[in-house]
Parts: sequence; C-alpha cells; structure tokens
Amino acid sequence: MPYILLIIYLAAALALQLLTGSFPVSFMAFPLNLIFFVIWLAGMLWIWRAGRRSLFVRFILSPGATFTAIGLLLAAVLVMGFTGWRWVASTWVFVALMLYFQTVLLFVILRGWREATAADARLGAVRWRFVFLHVGLLVAVASAFWGAPDSETQRVKAERGNQLKEFVLEFSPEGAPSMFKAVVDIDGEDVELKVNHPYKRRFGEDVYLLSYDASATVGEEVRYCVLQIVKEPWKYGAAAGIVMMLAGALMLFVGGPRRNASNDWE
Repeated sequence: MPYILLIIYLAAALALQLLTGSFPVSFMAFPLNLIFFVIWLAGMLWIWRAGRRSLFVRFILSPGATFTAIGLLLAAVLVMGFTGWRWVASTWVFVALMLYFQTVLLFVILRGWREATAADARLGAVRWRFVFLHVGLLVAVASAFWGAPDSETQRVKAERGNQLKEFVLEFSPEGAPSMFKAVVDIDGEDVELKVNHPYKRRFGEDVYLLSYDASATVGEEVRYCVLQIVKEPWKYGAAAGIVMMLAGALMLFVGGPRRNASNDWE
C-alpha cells in the first residue's frame, strides 16, 4: 500500500508536468519559498508528534523509503550530469523527489538523534556524530532546494566613460592576454575587480569580472568589460550544512564507528 501511494505521488507530479509545464521556480521566490518551507517543516513535525505509529510514518522510516528516496534522486542527478539536461531540475517530478528525500531524511533525524534507552523511549544521550552528518546534509540540501527560486545570475556590460573607470590588460611575451582587472563604478563606489575575486555587493550578492572587449590588442584601450552578478542568499545555509557534515565526518574518523542500543550505526 505505501508504495502505491508513492507511485500515485510521483504520477501526480508527472501529470502536473504534462498539464502545466515546468515548475514555476521564479514564482516561488521569497517570501513564498520561506512560507512553504515553514509549512512543510511544521506539518512534518506535527505528523511526527501526532501520528508516529501511522502508516505514513512507518513507511517513511522504512528501509524501502530510504532506498527509493536516494535511488530515484541519484538517478535524476546522474541523468542531468551525463546528458546536460539542466531543465530536469525545474520539473515537477524532480521537485517531488527532492521533497520526498528531505521528508525521509527529516524523519530519520527525528528518530535517531538520541540514543535509544532500554524502554525504547529515545531519551538517551545526543548522538552528536549522527546529528552533524544528517542535519548537515538536510541543511545543505534544503538550502539549495528552497533557496533555488531566489538564485539569479545577470550579466551587465560596463562601458568606458560610464561604469568602467579603468581597465588594466597585460599580455604575455607571446602576445596572449595574461592578466586583466577593472575599476568599475558600483552603486557610486569605485571597486577594483579581478578574475575570481568577486565584490560582495550585499548579503548573498556578488559581482564578478567575467570578460572584456576581446578585440583590444596591445596598446589599445579596452572599451568595455562584462560583469556577472550572482545572487545566492541561501548559499550560506548550504555552506553551513557542508561544514556540519565535514565536522561529523571528522568526529566519525577520530572516534570510529560504533553501535548504540538501537543497533544503528552512528
């Protein structure tokens, strides 16, 4: 029965894809994504507290749910990686898989963040390695998923006499460009930009020096440069999740694996 419900869930996502087209990512930008995230999290916590013995919870905590969540999501990621079909990430089916994976992971955390007692009351000591590894993964995945609608990339041409104040272009002895940097007016402030050295414009927004007037040769003045503005306000959550996973992995490496009272590997 639970697997039938999972099939219906994915079939509904596929039907939405066929009927409405891709998932409206831009429509779900802040604050809607934050509102839906809070609703999802609050709903899952309520189900955990009120219906821990329900069929839904028992299925989500089953090995089958874990294997299908990881397997289906991994298959979708591999398809995108090998084919370059980035559009898959904006389909209703992929969104449904991501939500399913996060739900399974959240319930696994709720079940296993403490050591089991003899009475199976789950009131034992905190399993810190488990917490860092699993919560870190959830934070990283959730930040990327829920923050995707707020991510934006723009390219702007900064022209000399307008935004571009100064441009330095150096050539190698062979005549090939070896280094370039620019001084650009950003919000009334002259900012020096170098390749791979972005300027932090505001929280979650960076400005990169991407390219320049390629027609310029030795001794000629560069007429413009191209700036790339990247907005990723949720990237700090993803970074925090990665740091947590690294900390958990380090704790596991130093302490080694062991079994707790519930016979789960920590």
